[in-house]
Amino acid sequence: MKAEEITLIQSKHNAAIIAPAGHGKTEMITDLVDKLPGTKLVLTHTNAGVAALMNRFKKKNVDASKYYLSTISSFCMKWTEAYPSTAGIRPTMKVTDKDFYSKIHTGTSRIFTHSWARDIIEKTYSCVLVDEYQDCVLAQHQIFVELNKTVPIYVLGDPLQAIFGFKESLVSWKNICFDVLEDEIETYPWRWEKTNPALGQYLNDVRKKLLPGLDKKEVRLSTIPNQTSVFNINPADIHGSVIYSIVKKYDSVLYIAKWETDTKAFAKSSGGIFQHDEKQNLDELYNFAMRLDVDDVVTRGKVLFNFIGECASGVSSELGSYESHIISGDYDFHRIKKHPEFGSRMIRLRETNSYDSMLRILEWIKACKDLRIHRRELFNEMQRSIRRARDSQDTILKAAQDIRMIPGNQSKYSNFKYLSSRTLLSKGLEFDCVIIDLSKVDTGRGNNNRYSVTDMYVAMTRAMKAIYFITDQESVLLTAPQGI
Repeated sequence: MKAEEITLIQSKHNAAIIAPAGHGKTEMITDLVDKLPGTKLVLTHTNAGVAALMNRFKKKNVDASKYYLSTISSFCMKWTEAYPSTAGIRPTMKVTDKDFYSKIHTGTSRIFTHSWARDIIEKTYSCVLVDEYQDCVLAQHQIFVELNKTVPIYVLGDPLQAIFGFKESLVSWKNICFDVLEDEIETYPWRWEKTNPALGQYLNDVRKKLLPGLDKKEVRLSTIPNQTSVFNINPADIHGSVIYSIVKKYDSVLYIAKWETDTKAFAKSSGGIFQHDEKQNLDELYNFAMRLDVDDVVTRGKVLFNFIGECASGVSSELGSYESHIISGDYDFHRIKKHPEFGSRMIRLRETNSYDSMLRILEWIKACKDLRIHRRELFNEMQRSIRRARDSQDTILKAAQDIRMIPGNQSKYSNFKYLSSRTLLSKGLEFDCVIIDLSKVDTGRGNNNRYSVTDMYVAMTRAMKAIYFITDQESVLLTAPQGI
């Protein structure tokens, strides 16, 4: 940032800085942390966001004494744990409760209505910086309104990237009660400077066309190719050689669809080239785990076989001969010549009904070259759950919940080069190429089946080099976003 821009921000008791996708927001935060006086409290929404900021701080050699970095929720948890009565938090509340996070956000804002709590912040930090402010729900926004009674608050974000309004109402940048800076702070599409400047300019032009959607207006976006960064795929070719030619052309590709059923189907049809992007609340893991927590070995065998079919393609052709036997509980496989090792391991499960027998079956599935796993995260998490259940002598369901919900037990699955996802899950990621499936929009389901302007902007700005629309239409109708 320019010295005069930092001076301008420092002169204000609050400021909301608008920075479009790929326009150097992380660099702005780094400059503010480095150049503003004192120790800054830096907050963002996700662990991935914390990691990105930490990496940038280290890269720029920002002294660790200049900041304290955390997610908003972790920050709130520390305060509500320290002052539960003031926060109005019941002692029995658990992190797995459905309303846990909304309660701790509301509780934290309640704590900061007290001057003694704000005084602690003032004595500890010179100001508060909040990243991705467009994703703040109203309860989170109220925390910073309360803190701003004592310390300066500087927030950064982009209202055109607000895509979580379907959960709770998000903060509105039109009445945010902070001084909104847009033209005062210079931005530039740095993300595309070295990969495809023409795409960066195209996305800047698209942004201007999408902005009216924030005023609750429908927007029609052209999908006509421009030969430098935007291309089309006919819907009839979605499962054909065209997709594979794109995979060969780019080092990383993101497929985005509106619905989870479509992302699953695409990943499966790709034969494991594309991995399905799983939700953090991986309910299918819990459902299968609960169904595996039975003493009846016939039922357990059927559930395990169904789980394999959910995660891998090629099961019907390679292991189809076993299916009717497993369903009926008949483990006489002597006439089946294909993959006898699978049959042997299933028989071992029938004999022992043990966690180890299930793990040996899953290990064989992963090693089998004729099967292609397209839900590797779900598959790996089930393996981890069964191992944890075995070692802790607990249920598989309890083990699954522990590995997904307890931070120290979590595994990261962010290195898939070819990913089948939705906008909600892919936000913050970058790929050489993004394929946006428009083939099933406007198919009689009304606005609920269309992309919003914010969904579309986030989806398009994941691309570093090229965007492909799956459509046979020249334009697509976009709706206004929810919750803002």
